[in-house]
Amino acid sequence: MSSTTPNTRPSPEALLAEASRSGRGRLKIFLGAAPGVGKTFEMLLVARRKREEGVDVVAGVVETHGRAETEALLDGLPQLPRRQIEYRGRSLTEFDLDAMLMRKPQLALIDELAHSNVPGARHAKRYQDVQELLAAGIDVYTTLNVQHIESFTDLVARITGVEIRETVPDAFIDLAQDVELIDLPPDDLAERLQQGKVYVPEQARRALDHYFSRGNLLALRELALRAAAEHVDDDLATFMQAHAIRGPWPARGRVVVCIDASAASEHLLHATQRLADQRHLPWTAISVQTLEGAAMLAAREQLEANLALASQLGAETVLLTADRIGDAIVEYARAHNAAQIVIGRSRNGPRRWWRHRNLAQWLFTHARDFEITVVSESKVADGAHARKNSALTGSVSWMSWRDAYIAIGCTMGAAAICWLLDSWVGSVNLALIFLLGVTFAGASGGLAAAFLGSATSFLAYNYFFTEPRLSLNVSEPQDLTALLVFLGVSLIVGQLAGRLRRQASDAWLSTRRVETLFDFSRRLTTAIDEQDLRNAASEGISDLLGRPCVVLRPLSDQRIEAPDDKVRAREFRDTDQAAADWAFAHREPAGHHTGTLPAAGWYFLPVSEGTRALGVIGVHMPGTNDVVTAEQSRLLFTLQSQLAATWERLRLRKVMQDGELQRTTDSLRAALLASVSHDLRTPLVSITGSLTALRELSANMPESDRGALLDAAIGEAARLNRLIQNLLDMTRLTHGGLKLQLTEVDVRDAVSESVTRVGTLLTAHEVAIAIAADAGAVRADRTLLGQTLVNLLENAAKFAPPGSTIRIEARRLASQAVIAVIDRGAGISAADRPHIFDLFYRVEQRDSGVGGSGLGLAICKGFVEAMGGTIRASTNTDGVGTAIEVTLSAAAADVRRLAEASA
Repeated sequence: MSSTTPNTRPSPEALLAEASRSGRGRLKIFLGAAPGVGKTFEMLLVARRKREEGVDVVAGVVETHGRAETEALLDGLPQLPRRQIEYRGRSLTEFDLDAMLMRKPQLALIDELAHSNVPGARHAKRYQDVQELLAAGIDVYTTLNVQHIESFTDLVARITGVEIRETVPDAFIDLAQDVELIDLPPDDLAERLQQGKVYVPEQARRALDHYFSRGNLLALRELALRAAAEHVDDDLATFMQAHAIRGPWPARGRVVVCIDASAASEHLLHATQRLADQRHLPWTAISVQTLEGAAMLAAREQLEANLALASQLGAETVLLTADRIGDAIVEYARAHNAAQIVIGRSRNGPRRWWRHRNLAQWLFTHARDFEITVVSESKVADGAHARKNSALTGSVSWMSWRDAYIAIGCTMGAAAICWLLDSWVGSVNLALIFLLGVTFAGASGGLAAAFLGSATSFLAYNYFFTEPRLSLNVSEPQDLTALLVFLGVSLIVGQLAGRLRRQASDAWLSTRRVETLFDFSRRLTTAIDEQDLRNAASEGISDLLGRPCVVLRPLSDQRIEAPDDKVRAREFRDTDQAAADWAFAHREPAGHHTGTLPAAGWYFLPVSEGTRALGVIGVHMPGTNDVVTAEQSRLLFTLQSQLAATWERLRLRKVMQDGELQRTTDSLRAALLASVSHDLRTPLVSITGSLTALRELSANMPESDRGALLDAAIGEAARLNRLIQNLLDMTRLTHGGLKLQLTEVDVRDAVSESVTRVGTLLTAHEVAIAIAADAGAVRADRTLLGQTLVNLLENAAKFAPPGSTIRIEARRLASQAVIAVIDRGAGISAADRPHIFDLFYRVEQRDSGVGGSGLGLAICKGFVEAMGGTIRASTNTDGVGTAIEVTLSAAAADVRRLAEASA
């Protein structure tokens, strides 16, 4: 027997939801069933209590509608002056969002959440203003009637017969920490109307007869109660999950809703959203395109609008292509662990009803593992969208004029060929020519053309080529059989041809889409830096959309870089800059035909990876009627995802490179400190000791001892000076501050000066100088060459045993001169030899205990290469010690003399 340990850990999703609210303001919605129930009154009452508790409260916009009791509550509360906006020659007032953000109180009062702002304001809707206040950390109290909740609008329309235009998305309602229901019984509200506390008497009488009828108020009150209860359920579930309180948690499924290219799908989507929200399930809207379906332009636009609405309501959207709708729905539902399938039932005629009825029956029979929900179509939706539906079913026929021309043309062509061959071919064989015409019509025009071609071919064949001719009558039974067989075969052949054409078209579109995405991905992967990536992305998106596009990088957390070329061309205005900044800061689309700064001439989509905003994509929309279609929107989101992933990869690579550079710098700094600390301290100790002895013991010290101490101090000071000079030389090399003065330098003089400079370092060794007569002069910088030889001699003296010989050789080798410093030390192993010229590299000498800074040979290599030469290390010919050779170009005069001597 196995046991299962209950999961007592808090839900990560609930914890993340709570964490995402930290730093944001709290939202409280005073929800009512209808105007006049007292939402604003209650909001002001609570706000006054908060102010008495010391909370900084400011009224941003409060509509009193002339009600004395409401105005009395507002009196005494700080109020923000409204912003004046000129619109069509009139001066209108709106809530001043910028002033509220600058004032930044603890609590802001914003009445009428569903209000639409005057064109020219930053946002199209007031709830978007509230979103910005919440993001700034300001608490907000606001009011809302239930008819303005987006998922309830179709229900309200069915109840009241009034279509609601001003709505607030359900996703925004979910942001509220508190929803307080302001409830008033219908009779009490009717009494307030009669007393003139809501509308003036004449308006109140009309309202009581229509919208405020008792039946409507009861239904609206039930909706308000349901909305408040659903919010309480969400809060309770979130609290239980965040605090690991055990409860009956079933496995989460998914709701799948099937939509098509009809306006009735809008009602179906709203119903499914409510259903999914009530059950706390994710949901997906799918549309299945059959292989034989003919997609008209109007139908395609309606389908795109339905899919866009589904995305706005919080659904995932999927387009499927299949031969059988039911199989595709069930297969998708099984693959994605769906628990419920929702379909619609149309009332728009017997043909459509029959199709939906068959689908429902098929699902009831073959999808018994799922809960099947059939939603009836709203009568109000039928009336509201009558023109849209007529556009799909009436004014736009199932066959275009092009299809008709193709079908009739193929029939006429087949008839003409049959007329020419009638004398040589039997009438039965002529039917094959008509079948060929039907096949061509189906392949060229699709199913509609195939069906029309079958009908016209049947009539033409019967009229012209069966007895009696020029008549539709049939005299012979075998002719009737042939005609019926011809009709059936032509219909089948035409259908197959049309289906193959549709499949070929879909295959071409899919291939084109894949090629497009692959080409865009290839452009991104070839980018070497961020600028190259943004240029490649903007060119790729412009080619795909057929519009000018830009990819802009951020200048700060709230500011986007403006495209200089578009600004100079006056195609990028201040409004466009504000929309780009807002899209980047809030990570939401903004600009043309959006809810934020819709007057802008650009549509901006943020590029983000996880929680990091990387930039924005801008699409130029110069015309007021230009819009981003649903298909373009989906393509943009796909391209944005690819761009964000590549951008983030480049950013991480740069971070890694910067980190590697920082680690290398830290390593070099540590190596420098470790290398020079001992070499700096040793001469300083010697100098300090010698000078201290001279100061304290000079009176009784022999002259020879004083001279020895002074010589030791001077020698160590010179050694310290050489070390500091090496550090300065390395700095000059690494920062490009080395300035060469190339002249002809005699090799013999350079060697002699270097031996003299080293001085006492060579007293423990014998120095042998062997300079060939033809060594001549080299082209070099005298100072750098001298410092190179000094470093080589100092290195040889350090590692060669006392009493050994250090040789300095120089010889001519063609047009070059070779100077070698050779010692009789322990030598350098083959493994160490390639690295001895690296910065801070030191060969370990286990027995000698000789140390060094690791700078000398690295400086030599830098100096020699700066003068156009080479340096290398090797072992002596007898295998003892080390030889370091410096090869430089010979002086021009010596090269000429050598050439003349050879001639």
